[in-house]
Amino acid sequence: MLNTLSFQNFFKDLGASYKALAIGIIGGYIGTIIGLPLPWLLGSLGLNLCVAFTKFDIKFPTKLLNPIFLMVGIILGGTLNVSLLYKIHLWVFSSVAMLVCTIVSTILAGLYFVKVCKFDKFIATLAALPGAFVPIAAALLEYGKKDNHKQVLIPQATRVIFIVSFVPILFISNLGFSEIEGYNYDNIYNLRYYFEIIFLIFICYLFSLFLKKLKIPSPILVGAMALSGLFYTFEIVNARFPDFIINIAFIFLGTALGSRLNGLKLKELFFYIFHGVMVSSILVIVAMVTAYFLQFLGFDFIPTFLSFAPGGIHEMVVISVAYNIDPIFVSYHHFLRILIIVAFLPIILKKFSDNF
Repeated sequence: MLNTLSFQNFFKDLGASYKALAIGIIGGYIGTIIGLPLPWLLGSLGLNLCVAFTKFDIKFPTKLLNPIFLMVGIILGGTLNVSLLYKIHLWVFSSVAMLVCTIVSTILAGLYFVKVCKFDKFIATLAALPGAFVPIAAALLEYGKKDNHKQVLIPQATRVIFIVSFVPILFISNLGFSEIEGYNYDNIYNLRYYFEIIFLIFICYLFSLFLKKLKIPSPILVGAMALSGLFYTFEIVNARFPDFIINIAFIFLGTALGSRLNGLKLKELFFYIFHGVMVSSILVIVAMVTAYFLQFLGFDFIPTFLSFAPGGIHEMVVISVAYNIDPIFVSYHHFLRILIIVAFLPIILKKFSDNF
């Protein structure tokens, strides 16, 4: 009876969200046309943001996001594969550097938001985290006050757009133009594929329930990302979600984020975008400095910078493929940064619990 009621409530919430989702689909499609990074996520967020300036009433219950967080976590875990096991020992120094780089970037960007933008420390920290846009958004939706969403979401979205736009320009100017196409896994849709996907969803969901008992923030997304990453690395499973499922998940997430920016003023939007660009510049400089010093330990500057620049993980991997840079090297370091940030989130949320 409880499961029946849960499904009924889910579809009821889904029906109440049709306007926001329709806007999200249109926004995501526009994002693909104009070449926006993470188009279905940022496109749906952006168009719902535009609607927030009107009197058009849109709703999106947060409860709809639980299955989406599960899917997104599995998608992030799917960036890894067995090649990592044969190479990770070569990247000890760069792994340590990633930890230091993430901490330094967060401190510098956080100080900027506190001193210049006058954000409170909790919001400044979430806005300053250099990467992991989806886990940060999940934590914000779960814990953050609605009035603070704009202070985190707009600078974070600006970071992704700015860095993903800046990096290709840097590569083209230094290495010449190379065709940048999709970086996808080829699935064979047989019985084993569907068994692996169902198994992965089920086992990740059970693991998230375990993490929830341990009071880990955003247990569904964190659990799915960590466990699926482990399964993909050891090739326990190989099946990955097809592109259209990933796009649907990002539409839901982008719509949820954009629909929570109602009441935003145009002056505020430009304020947050401007300071988002300033902080993004700081993050790029920190990534460049880190890549420069890692050269003395045998790492090439360009691949290392690509791995440390906190843009979207999928976009950075696509660029690495276009320029014949090891995609496992790039995806591992971006995944590591996400893990570092996710590991810090419980500490941040506990320290600033009064702001929830």
